[in-house]
Amino acid sequence: MSFINSVLGVPLGYLLYFIYWLIGNFGLAIISFAIIVKIPLFPIMMMAHKNSIRLLQLQPALNIIKQRFTNDKEAINEAQYELFKKEKYSPIMGIMPLFFQLFLVMGILQVMYHPLQHLLRLDSEIIDVLIYSLGDIYNSGNNFAEQLLVIEAFQHPENWPVFQYALSGYADGEYIFNLIRGLEMNFLGLNLGITPSFTNPSLELIIILISGFAALSFCLVQNHISPGALSQGTRTNLGLLLFTVVLSLYFAFALPVGVGLYWTTGNFAAIGVVLLLNLLYPPKKLAVDALAYLKSMRKSPEQIREEKRRNTELRARENSDIAQFKSAKKQLVFYSISSGQYKFYKNTIDYLLENSKIIIHYLTNDPDDSIFNQKHPCLIPYYASQQRTISLMLKLDTEILVTTVPDLQSFHMKRSVVRDDIEYIHTFHSINSTHLTYREKAFDRFDTLFCVGPHQVEEIRRREAMANLPKKRLLKVGYGLYDQLVESYNSNNVNNNPRILIAPSWQADNILDICIEPLLESIANQKYDIVVRPHPQYIRLFPAQIESLKERFSKINKSIVFELDFSGNESIFKSDIVITDWSNIGYEFAYCTLKPCIFINTPMKVMNPNYERYGIQPIDISLRDSVGVSVDIEKVETINETIDYLLQNKDSYKNKIEETVKQYIYHPLRSGEASGIYLIKQLEKINGG
Repeated sequence: MSFINSVLGVPLGYLLYFIYWLIGNFGLAIISFAIIVKIPLFPIMMMAHKNSIRLLQLQPALNIIKQRFTNDKEAINEAQYELFKKEKYSPIMGIMPLFFQLFLVMGILQVMYHPLQHLLRLDSEIIDVLIYSLGDIYNSGNNFAEQLLVIEAFQHPENWPVFQYALSGYADGEYIFNLIRGLEMNFLGLNLGITPSFTNPSLELIIILISGFAALSFCLVQNHISPGALSQGTRTNLGLLLFTVVLSLYFAFALPVGVGLYWTTGNFAAIGVVLLLNLLYPPKKLAVDALAYLKSMRKSPEQIREEKRRNTELRARENSDIAQFKSAKKQLVFYSISSGQYKFYKNTIDYLLENSKIIIHYLTNDPDDSIFNQKHPCLIPYYASQQRTISLMLKLDTEILVTTVPDLQSFHMKRSVVRDDIEYIHTFHSINSTHLTYREKAFDRFDTLFCVGPHQVEEIRRREAMANLPKKRLLKVGYGLYDQLVESYNSNNVNNNPRILIAPSWQADNILDICIEPLLESIANQKYDIVVRPHPQYIRLFPAQIESLKERFSKINKSIVFELDFSGNESIFKSDIVITDWSNIGYEFAYCTLKPCIFINTPMKVMNPNYERYGIQPIDISLRDSVGVSVDIEKVETINETIDYLLQNKDSYKNKIEETVKQYIYHPLRSGEASGIYLIKQLEKINGG
């Protein structure tokens, strides 16, 4: 504490002493001090205010990041860091005013506990003598408020002889005695040197109420106009309000009244500062779009009530399903994050249901998963939130787990701690390479992989050799979604005009982000029927942008249609050419229809920055010019020439695509059989069949 007193108490003590010397009243000196220190703090508070406005402006982008990388905290943190760096936002700046406020409170606390040193400027030797003399008055031992006790003892004339005797050996002893006796610690009837107490109630307790009222007033004003509060939800603001009020009440109750007076004045002064900052830099004018976005995202009371009701129902349903899942005797479990992943298991599950009596336990994190619409006595679905899935996975008791979720052991999906002989199988949800758009360790902890084609086998073996990993079982399975698309495709579809489907990915810097307008402008006046099919996630993130594009281009060309219904694949099957960026839909379209694609070279999604070390070019890159043509962004305006070229040479591309399918996809139209037979044999082996 002596260090804090030297570093904080001494300089602040000089300032308070100077103010006290000018005013002659300790209470007014504290009030003036609390207001004056706002002046050097104002530039810091202004920087924090502008920084908060920047954060408010970034709220739409931050929300998009959270939704784009749902359940991937590492990716969210990385994307937020890059955004903050690009937009020059500092998270630390937001807490700087509070840090300096607490810094000042520690200093003023030292001044309050050492008035003989800081207010009266007495020599340390004199102070030690006076404190030593307290032993003749009080029976208490060492106390960090000893200087306050000296002043309190001076309030009682019967104690004066003790101090007069102690100071008699000093030439200026009488002057010092009169100086201390004349120190007025009372202000408006409050003794600023004592700590309020409910044990010995006194008028000083009122400072607690005043301090709480000041903090509440400041928070209410701040929550209404501060950019930081405007960017936060009601619950967060309420939590901060309660914290600030409780902190103020604590300061007023646990510390001398003078500290409570300082904190109270500081809160009232802060209201003026906030009003001034909002006058200079009004967030409601500087962040109009962000505030409109946040308002559109806020839920109505009815929506909140409905959400609470649904959550209550889901919790009950979840508890029931988890209890059943735990008690069930399981040998085969499929795990899915969302309803959209069922299509990657469908062929395997259908084969098992048709050719065995194996009970399939299907665990999903999606309460609305389409699996719940599948009615079969050997298929049992369960719902559990991702949070609850963590413990279920750790305590999993089964023979085999099949999932299309990568990164086993890296995030929420861990290997079981109760059984070390479970076979963990990954089935791929794309034909892509394994070392570009997945994290480098995405498949390291799996035992078996259901591979789409030979490229994945080569890439996984290379990864095992580079990282010195044990070899996995790499099964030649194929791609179930390809099988489903081919079976649904009718090659007899003929269009009056060439039908162009624009189907971007939803990763950052996709076609819709970078070049959709010049792309549509270049083909809008051609004799094409144009369908724009945004990714469902993109529509959810950018509904206003989609509506704006629809409104603008519907006026230019009535044949431009924005497809927002994703219940079927008809628009894909009926198209003559698909234009995409790095979406897997391009390859799926080409392999299914044997028609070519155009790939726009937007920035590539790279999850493994070390992919080039593998010495294997990812097929995401190498096949772009085998099943179609890749086009640089700056050449989008002449893309109609590329479209004409592909339409004229579609037969030659058909042959290329057929050869590509044979080379890169195992067991076309028989992937379910390949995976199903393996699972049946594995369970028969386990059961001694």
